[in-house]
Amino acid sequence: MPKTKTSTKPAQLKLKIRIPHVILDVRGADPRLLEALASGLEEMDARFRILGPGLKTFPQAFSLEEALEEAHMWVVLSSKLPKEFSMIVDRGIVPILLNGLHPDAENYSAVEETGNCFLFQKLDPWHVYGTLVRALENFSFSYDWENLRDQGRCLIKLD
Repeated sequence: MPKTKTSTKPAQLKLKIRIPHVILDVRGADPRLLEALASGLEEMDARFRILGPGLKTFPQAFSLEEALEEAHMWVVLSSKLPKEFSMIVDRGIVPILLNGLHPDAENYSAVEETGNCFLFQKLDPWHVYGTLVRALENFSFSYDWENLRDQGRCLIKLD
């Protein structure tokens, strides 16, 4: 009786990998902050774009419209909210900003599934970097991320 061939190939697993797009809004920021963050940002699994004058090692966003179109996260690296902030959160972009910059901003807690953004306590490289790491970790959980995006819309100022 002839031997039949059986396949010993393992089943192929299809993965969908989402790469987070992060806008670093450096308008009005201290340029030394971005310089201090640069080496750590280069090691992160994310696509960064600079909005405003910044380092040449990171690509610039061609325009505000381009930044709004592709961003998943918007990092405000100054002590003032951008004038387009309502538009940012209305599009479901998750803000990462200095604590106290927006009166209704609440730091996201993955355990309690509460909060509407990610907050850093000081405008320095360690605090910004640590908060960005938390945001990138949470981005990989699509259900939680969608809830966070929806909760972030409460930051829109009603005119």
